[in-house]
Amino acid sequence: MLHRAFALLIGMAFAYALATQARAAMGDRLQQQHFGDIAPGTYQAGDQIRFSLDRYQNEFLMRIAGNPEVYVLYADYGTLGGRVLRYDSGAIAIQVAGWGAMTIYTDEAPDGLPASRIGDSSPPVMPQVSMQQMQTAADDETSHLQYVRGLHVSFFADPDTVGDGGVRTFAFDAMENAARGIDRFTANPAARAAFGQRVNAVRLQTSVKPYIKIADKVLIVTFNPHTGYFGRASSRAIAFALGKLFGIPIAN
Repeated sequence: MLHRAFALLIGMAFAYALATQARAAMGDRLQQQHFGDIAPGTYQAGDQIRFSLDRYQNEFLMRIAGNPEVYVLYADYGTLGGRVLRYDSGAIAIQVAGWGAMTIYTDEAPDGLPASRIGDSSPPVMPQVSMQQMQTAADDETSHLQYVRGLHVSFFADPDTVGDGGVRTFAFDAMENAARGIDRFTANPAARAAFGQRVNAVRLQTSVKPYIKIADKVLIVTFNPHTGYFGRASSRAIAFALGKLFGIPIAN
């Protein structure tokens, strides 16, 4: 019963993303009119935050300087002709007013900071990952969570998942997001204690769509290597879903 409930909860975040994609596909021409003025490029917000936006099919990819994660942002309509870019968790990442003013929302600036375009940007490219790099990253994530959170969690993938180089690239990305999501969730002491009691390993495997579930103290994280960045959950979505699972809400 708990597993079923969790599947529904994590599905809510991805259902939002899929619904947004469906709306975009139905009104592609209209969307290009309304979202076309969100110019790809590098942006500056305040003195500390620099980020880039790049078009990705009908959506956007965002990278924040100093953060290795690539976020998919789903475009939606705001009020008074504005636009909203959301994470796959549903939280607002960026708002653009009808007259073009942009505001970014981060953990450090939850009330938002005005952002200005300062230059061009090149879209991210998934790097090729060797088996040795995959294993080294898994060991690094295990060591990081043990050192920072006091958790003993190992990371591994099904052999058939990482045997193919193309699939391994996305498995690596999904693993890194999962580790960051766990780190984000377990920053809360109560969450850390609950997670440590119920999870001792993280397993990566492929599926039609991304989801996570717990079985026999193993957190299973799935991804679809055929749908690119859409095929894996962000760290924010994973952390948010873990909060729902354990009944310990965290900021989305």
